[in-house]
Amino acid sequence: MKKPISAFSEINNLLYKSHLPNIINAAIDVGIFEALSDNAMSCKALSEKIKTNLAVTDALLEVLTVVNYLKKKDNKYGLTILASEYLTQASGFNQLHTLKSFAVTDGPFKNLQSALKGDIQKFDPTMWSSEEVIKGMEQGGKAGAIQNVLAFAKTIPEFKTATKMCDFAGSAGYCALAFLSENPKLKAKVYDLDTVCKIARKIKKGEPNFNRISYHPFDARTNDDFGNTYDFFFSSHYLYEFAATNQLSVFLKQVNKSMKMGGLFISNHMAEKHSESCPLTFAIIELMTRIMGYPTHFLAEKVLKEALTAAGFGSFNTKAPDQRLAFPSLLLSAVKEREV
Repeated sequence: MKKPISAFSEINNLLYKSHLPNIINAAIDVGIFEALSDNAMSCKALSEKIKTNLAVTDALLEVLTVVNYLKKKDNKYGLTILASEYLTQASGFNQLHTLKSFAVTDGPFKNLQSALKGDIQKFDPTMWSSEEVIKGMEQGGKAGAIQNVLAFAKTIPEFKTATKMCDFAGSAGYCALAFLSENPKLKAKVYDLDTVCKIARKIKKGEPNFNRISYHPFDARTNDDFGNTYDFFFSSHYLYEFAATNQLSVFLKQVNKSMKMGGLFISNHMAEKHSESCPLTFAIIELMTRIMGYPTHFLAEKVLKEALTAAGFGSFNTKAPDQRLAFPSLLLSAVKEREV
């Protein structure tokens, strides 16, 4: 698969800005700007004053800071002149009515106000299980993410000699199929929800190398088994909750047990809450994630390395996030060096 010449991030970052009217209006509705009009406050103090959910408020304040409506100093948030003049009732120049006219009634932030008030939906792990969504995720990956992962793997000696791969929570296996196209000796097992596996078999059966990939129903909530004797284990955009709930090293020890000594582990995850090219997109992604009932969409490099070390892995190799991609992620590889 060829890599695109242009950067889809230029389109993606612009599209994320379209969420700002709903985000700003939610901040107005719950009283953030009014509460900060007299003095600066910490996120915790502000959340207690306006009676909002702390985690969602924290993510919202980050967005408002990036767009220069708030300023942060010594962990306290205050209004910028821009917000003070145009976003508070007391100002004779306020443009609150105009801002309201830009809010939309649908989209991921339509329930932001209720989420701020603590009415956060229970996270639905099956939300990525429809054929339309699965195809959409793969198509999004073709904008550079799949090619980026493959280019990284090709630089690692252990990948070139690998013969058995686990693609954990691998959706339709589009990354696994990319790996198979590069390594003719490799066979892949994809573990995901039963519904996803059924859809994957249907939509991938005509693709090259389909005879070298298999799909296996798996549910992390029931601690299902995900096989063994792998010399290559791949995980993409899945480990966030394990890290947020302090279960990452526990899970990675299970991964260790499923692998041969000297086996290769590759992680593809968003590692920071800020992007060099567009911190606004990252801040909005985190806010969107929290109102969906999921704890975070970021896994810090330090946290991942510490958990991998505790789980018997070493010989780390990393590739920094590519800011030309829509969602720049850190690529990190490690080798199983000891049993745990």
